[in-house]
Amino acid sequence: MSYILEDLTPESCIRVQDDLCDDWPNHWPDHLLETVHKRGAKPGISFEYATPYGDICHLSSWAIDRNRNYYAIEISYVLGVNRVLLYLDGEKYLLETEYQTRILKPIPIEDPLKKEKVTHEAKEALDVLNYGMYYFKEDI
Repeated sequence: MSYILEDLTPESCIRVQDDLCDDWPNHWPDHLLETVHKRGAKPGISFEYATPYGDICHLSSWAIDRNRNYYAIEISYVLGVNRVLLYLDGEKYLLETEYQTRILKPIPIEDPLKKEKVTHEAKEALDVLNYGMYYFKEDI
């Protein structure tokens, strides 16, 4: 039950794309859906990989627990909002900061026990990934 920090590789970026492949919106036009299901780097940008949540970059790192198939990875989305994808063996949670802050928005989970577990995993992964750069409002 420990995360380690590893550099991303093109192969690990494609693994993330595969893990998220079912999350693309199905209401997109056909010409866009054809491109989003392709694996690999974005055309013309050899180090960026498209996901439904934003782009990942193989020049970055991720926090991974290989024993449990858990990981956290930063995702580029919009300027002023930081996103981290928390992947817990098939369950996906998008952690997002409030605009231009380091404060993470609450994780939208109704079940208090599950929310506590996911929040704990998020804190563990973020400590490795970002050295405590992000925090939840309740920890202030």
